[in-house]
Amino acid sequence: MTGDVGMILASVLAGAVIGGIYLGLLRLAVHALTHRQSALIFVALGIVRAALVIGAIAMALSFDVPLMGILAALAGFTAVRCVLTRAANPIAGAIPWK
Repeated sequence: MTGDVGMILASVLAGAVIGGIYLGLLRLAVHALTHRQSALIFVALGIVRAALVIGAIAMALSFDVPLMGILAALAGFTAVRCVLTRAANPIAGAIPWK
């Protein structure tokens, strides 16, 4: 039982880290739209984001992470997305990145 809780907490943390990296890359891509070769940078960062997600899923499958662990990682990813999206409210004076 303790091992299951530890695995779930580790999966939530891993999902949160991956979510933070993903959203950081998304923020860079959106800010790159104002530069000279914006489309190329935006597409390249989109490919990097896709590779991040595919790599995370492939790594989880290669380590035989159970379905509960993958769902916990998804919950961590979603939680970080919700927190950062709410924190990025331009009306409240936070970082406008939506």
